Amino acid sequence: MDVLSAVSLLGNGLTLALALSVLFVILWNDSRKERNQFFAVFLTLVLVWNGGALIAQSVALIDPFSPLLRPAVGLMEFGFVGSSVGLYVLVAVLVNAGTRRFRALALSSLALVLMFRLLLLLNDAPILFEMPLGGSPIYRAQPLQTIFFIIFDGAALYLIWRYRRKVRSRGMMAGIVLFVFGQTLGFINPALQSFSLSLIVCAVAALILSFALLRQEIFLPLAQRNSQVEALRRLSGAIAGQTALDQVLHQIALQTASLLDGDGVVIWLKDGDRLHVAAGYQLPPQYLGRETRLGEGIAGTVAQMRQSMRIDDYRQGWRGADELPLARERFGSVMCAPLIYAHEAIGTLMVIAGRQGRLFEREQVYTLEVLSAQAAVAIAHSQLFEEQRALTAQIESARDQLETVLSSTESPVVAVDRRFRLIFANPAARALFDLQDDTKTVFDLLPASALPQDGFAALRAMRRNRAFSYEIQVHDRVFSCHLAQYGTKKIGGWVAVLTDITQLMELDRLKSEMVRMTSHDLKNPLQAALANLELLRDDVAELKDPEIIRSVDTIERQLERMFRIISGILDMERLRAATRYIEQVHPEQIVERAINEVRDFADEQGVSLDYEVVHDLPYLACDADQLNRALINVIENAIKFTPEGGYVHVRAERLDDEIVFSIMDTGIGIPEDVQPRVFDRFFRGNQRGVEHVSGSGLGLSLVKTVVENHRGRVWLHSMVGRGTTFYIAVPITAVPAISRS
Repeated sequence: MDVLSAVSLLGNGLTLALALSVLFVILWNDSRKERNQFFAVFLTLVLVWNGGALIAQSVALIDPFSPLLRPAVGLMEFGFVGSSVGLYVLVAVLVNAGTRRFRALALSSLALVLMFRLLLLLNDAPILFEMPLGGSPIYRAQPLQTIFFIIFDGAALYLIWRYRRKVRSRGMMAGIVLFVFGQTLGFINPALQSFSLSLIVCAVAALILSFALLRQEIFLPLAQRNSQVEALRRLSGAIAGQTALDQVLHQIALQTASLLDGDGVVIWLKDGDRLHVAAGYQLPPQYLGRETRLGEGIAGTVAQMRQSMRIDDYRQGWRGADELPLARERFGSVMCAPLIYAHEAIGTLMVIAGRQGRLFEREQVYTLEVLSAQAAVAIAHSQLFEEQRALTAQIESARDQLETVLSSTESPVVAVDRRFRLIFANPAARALFDLQDDTKTVFDLLPASALPQDGFAALRAMRRNRAFSYEIQVHDRVFSCHLAQYGTKKIGGWVAVLTDITQLMELDRLKSEMVRMTSHDLKNPLQAALANLELLRDDVAELKDPEIIRSVDTIERQLERMFRIISGILDMERLRAATRYIEQVHPEQIVERAINEVRDFADEQGVSLDYEVVHDLPYLACDADQLNRALINVIENAIKFTPEGGYVHVRAERLDDEIVFSIMDTGIGIPEDVQPRVFDRFFRGNQRGVEHVSGSGLGLSLVKTVVENHRGRVWLHSMVGRGTTFYIAVPITAVPAISRS
């Protein structure tokens, strides 16, 4: 055996043993990855090739005519062809070229070669292997072997050149090229002893591939774990100084493309049930703003499922809708991660490689997920900052407008906190009260006449109604002070707005005086006119002229209507200004008195009138005359609008802390659109059936005023054609709003 043969045997054994040990480490790390599985197949075939050559050399040295030489050579030839096929399939997996069906076809061809070798072995075909005494083995390749080498090794070189950007490891490329070169040496003149050299070169190439794959599968991921921290630091540093959302998005896209070596980056942000392109790197401008629905496209699917996705070949691997134009023509490998903030997907971060670009690894998806988590926080904070800045600008604008309004208004405005310390006073308030020292409380700054007489009652009213009003007098001027609290869940303080009503009160006094004077001046001549009209009626009665009698009746009706209007006005004024007498009165007394007063009127109209008072009712503290007048007005109205033969029922009962008087009739009813206005002054309905009813339109207005003076309430329920029920509710402890007893 010459030196080359010895070195060949020793080199093959050592390199293949080392490569096999590396393969075990790779498979132990991740045996499910397709690339690792096909590399194991390739390395196994290389071992078969080298093992067959080792057995053939050993047997030829011992006995050139041994029957074991034929199967050993067959094993060697099968390993050689299988290595070519395995190399092609491995390269196809590395660059993600071809389909699974074509890979299966390549493996099927390998099975065909195995069957062919078995057939040659069974037919005792001559072997092309010689072992000269003391020399190196001489081997001449089979024609079929040459054809397979040219097809599969040539295809492997073509793929590795065309998709060279997808192979990230230079060691991988060097090992593949070296392996093809080593197999090529086996076809050179056998006399040059190239067979042994071919085995050595291919064994070294397999070792280089093993270490390159080991580095890519184990060493680089470990290094990337450390680089993720550096990547986050770089990303955080790039976006830390940015506040505007568009600048933050630009930096995220730029840093992501740099860290992951992507040809393009797209940032999608969520808006309702849709995603829109907010920013990108190497992205055509017309793509900005493009939208897709949740669940559509890779971005929509990732946002909906909130899980990352990696696709090696967009054209073949993605079966859903395309979220961007020309995606299938331009996209190669794609990976996308959701932007999660506060357990909600606010968008997605997509990294794209071109058709001839690199393949993204699973470890890079982990890096993208780490970057997307940091990016989501930056985007959310930037959005919140922009919203806060916009809200601050709105608040500043509103505050400036409010200060302008409060400063320019002539109405004094004062605001205090929970400790009654002055926090704001407009110029009108400072001038009115001579406010100089803002450190004191309002009890020290304001005169006693400016504060509510009963402070606790005012606080209770504001707690219940959030507002309280009262009148004050300062420097011979009268102000209406409206107090309101501010703060929703917790009271922050109170605001007082003063309105100068000095002139209004004087005008009201003059108006009331004029009304009283005018009403009295009109009432006296009206009474004289009515008296003379009665005398005139007696004088014309003897004439028995229907036209004259009809004219006299018309004059009398109009004078009586005018008299009722004047009487109503005087009653309203008396309610506002007259002295009120508060007494304890039983509700039954009020009802009986009202019924007795209108009994004759009901009989004249042919309307039945009855009443009911629940037993054991408490007494009311009220102005009995006013309350009786209000009840009479409602009963009279019920009788007026009830046709002959109908009835009116009055009832008094207790509901909670109120005495409720109900007046129910079987009259014509009130239309729903008219009901809100029946308590307005001088309002009279114009529905059918009321043409014969006369009135001033002040009766129900007077009722409402009386009830409100007693802090009560009045309302009605009515249906056209079926009747109306009026309700008057008066608190049991009722005391009129203004009492001068």
